[in-house]
Amino acid sequence: MKTRTLAGLIFLGLTGLLFLARHHLRDLSDVATTYATYQKFIQSHPEILYRYDPLPPKDATPLEGSEDVPRIIHQIYLQEGRNSSLDRYSGALASCQDLHGDWSHMLWTDDTGTAFIPPHYEHYAQSIQRANILRYALLDHFGGVYLDLDVSCLQPLDELRRLPFLTPGAYPAGVNNAFILARPHHPFLVHLLEEVPRRDMKWPMPYVENMLSTGCMYFTNRWMSYVRWLKDGSKSATSDEQVYVLADTDGNIDRHMLRGKVTTPLFAHGGASSWHGWDAAAIVLIGKHYCIFLVLVGLGMGMSITIVWKLVRRNNNAERQSPFARSRGSGSHGSIEKLDDEEKLLFGKDG
Repeated sequence: MKTRTLAGLIFLGLTGLLFLARHHLRDLSDVATTYATYQKFIQSHPEILYRYDPLPPKDATPLEGSEDVPRIIHQIYLQEGRNSSLDRYSGALASCQDLHGDWSHMLWTDDTGTAFIPPHYEHYAQSIQRANILRYALLDHFGGVYLDLDVSCLQPLDELRRLPFLTPGAYPAGVNNAFILARPHHPFLVHLLEEVPRRDMKWPMPYVENMLSTGCMYFTNRWMSYVRWLKDGSKSATSDEQVYVLADTDGNIDRHMLRGKVTTPLFAHGGASSWHGWDAAAIVLIGKHYCIFLVLVGLGMGMSITIVWKLVRRNNNAERQSPFARSRGSGSHGSIEKLDDEEKLLFGKDG
C-alpha cells in the first residue's frame, strides 16, 4: 500500500511540474527542432541563400522589390548607470561611418532607446534583452541596417540594399542578430515582435533567459517558424516577404558567420560578448566537453534510479515479511504462556 501511495505522489508531482513548465518545454522543443532541421532546410531551399560576390558582374540581374532598404545604420549603447565608455568601439564605429558617408548613423542610448520602446518591453531585467527588442523594433519602424558595436565594416553595404531581409548564419544552427538588414515593416519583423510577450519567461540562468526570450535563439526559432510558413507551398510568397542568409559564391554560410572574434568578407567581429556572465562560461564549457558532461549526467541518473529502486524493493520486502513476523511473534507469545501454565501445574503438584 505504501509503495502505491509513494508512486501516486511521485506521478502527481511530476505531472504538476510538467504542467508548470509546459511553456519552457515548448521553447526547448523549438530549440531541438531548429538544431535538428536547420541544415536540412537550408539544403532543401538553396534559394534562401544570398551568395555575396565582392566583385559582381556588371550584368548581374537585380532582385525585384518594391523599395530599397533605407540608408540608415542603427547601433545601440545602453549604459544603465554603469561607468562604461564607447572608446573601445571607436574603431568599429569609424569604419562603418567612413564606408557609408551618405548614410544616416543612429546611435541609440538609454534615453532615446527607452523613449522609443513600447512600455511593455521596459521591464526586462537584462540590458541585453532590451537591446535585442530595441533592434527589432527600430528595424520594423525605420528599416535599415543594425550592427553590434563590435562589428567593423570592411565593405560598403549599398549593394545589399535591394534585398528585403538579410542576416548571417549562426553556429551550430540558425541565424545571427549581430547584423540585420531589413526593409521597414517586413513581415518577419512583425511576426518576431508579435511573439515576444508569449516568450517572456523566467529561466534559472540569465544567459538562457536572454537567448530564449529575445536573443539569438529566440530570433532563430521565430525565423525558422517564418520560413517554414513561407516555403510550405500553401501560398505564393511575394518578393517583399522573402528572407535571405548570407553565403559565399559557393553557397557556404560559414564564411559569413559572426562567431566570436572573426573576419568575414563584409565585417570584422570583435566577439565582445559584454553581456556574458558565469552561466554563459558554464554553457560554453559544457559545449566543449559535452561527451564528458553526458557521461556524468548518465551516471547521475543511473545512480538515482538505482537508489530509488533499492528503496522501493526494501519497502516491498518489509511489507511482505511483516505479517509472518507478527505471526511468529504471536506463536512465540502463545508458547511462552503454555510453558508458564505447565510450570504452575508442575510446581503445584510438587507442593
